[in-house]
Amino acid sequence: MKIGVVGCGALGSFYGAKLWQSGQEVHFLLRSDYDTVRRQGVHIRGPDGDFVARPCAADRAERIGPCDLVLIGLKTTANDQFIRLLPPLLTRRTLLLTLQNGLGNEAQLAARFGPGNILGGLCFVCLNRVAPGVIHHLAHGRIVLGEFGRLPRARTRATADLFHQAGVPCQVTDNLELAHWEKLVWNIPFNGLGVAGAAGLEAVLAGRLA
Repeated sequence: MKIGVVGCGALGSFYGAKLWQSGQEVHFLLRSDYDTVRRQGVHIRGPDGDFVARPCAADRAERIGPCDLVLIGLKTTANDQFIRLLPPLLTRRTLLLTLQNGLGNEAQLAARFGPGNILGGLCFVCLNRVAPGVIHHLAHGRIVLGEFGRLPRARTRATADLFHQAGVPCQVTDNLELAHWEKLVWNIPFNGLGVAGAAGLEAVLAGRLA
């Protein structure tokens, strides 16, 4: 399967590297990290072991061409770039999988490219980009995957299987919108408390904010 990754920060780079490691044909669309990744690959450091992925690096979407699956890891503030970045990667059968945080990303993709091939993934993972082409994986990695506006079809389950084969736990949900809200309800209090108390999740759960 030919997979494009648009938005190669910590999130896109980690999951793209895992898919590459499992034997998929993976292409990264890059800006500032293009030269580094082209020369040195993507270094993943984490509790499951360190490895170097060597996806095909491109600085223009036209150099990648049509893909079977496109992972989107852009910051949501860059969603206005969808219409510029994505068309060279698409056919009428290309699946668009947004792994972005927040609500409404699938709807924005559907408004521009139609609702039929839009998937959403909720990532439960702790990652840091510590240098160009270097990602520190601290913990977790599970994805909850669903289709925009409909029940999951066979292709959604096949996409989940790709992640399973890459060593990434991936659960398929029948209700993507509900899954988004459940994650948001978790994030709002815990992220706010963590910032206010300058503490991590463990400290919040243990009541050590004072």
